[in-house]
Amino acid sequence: MYSSEIIPESYFIILMLQLYIEPLLYKYHVDINFYAHIHSYERTCPMYQHRCIDDGITQILIGMAGQDLVSYPYTGAEWSIYHDEQYGYTQLWANRTYLRFVYYHDADNAIADEFVLKK
Repeated sequence: MYSSEIIPESYFIILMLQLYIEPLLYKYHVDINFYAHIHSYERTCPMYQHRCIDDGITQILIGMAGQDLVSYPYTGAEWSIYHDEQYGYTQLWANRTYLRFVYYHDADNAIADEFVLKK
């Protein structure tokens, strides 16, 4: 739903998701949104409508496995916490009050990004 990369061919789809799906996710208090298609990894701050807010939705772009990675211009948006264009994989642990998410680089299995969400 969010990417700090400039991707002309996906602009319309991204805009429609932000206009029609994001308000529903926010209304129903969704804390985290995983999506792919763009071949990179990115994590945002908790956000809504392009702004970081305390009760926002953390957006996780997890398109860094499988297909060849494509590099697009990176804007370095203020809501982008971590952006990466290497192959990788993720792990997720969750229970009723806790979610831990870890992104690893495939080449060396090193942790590239991680965060914890508590309720």
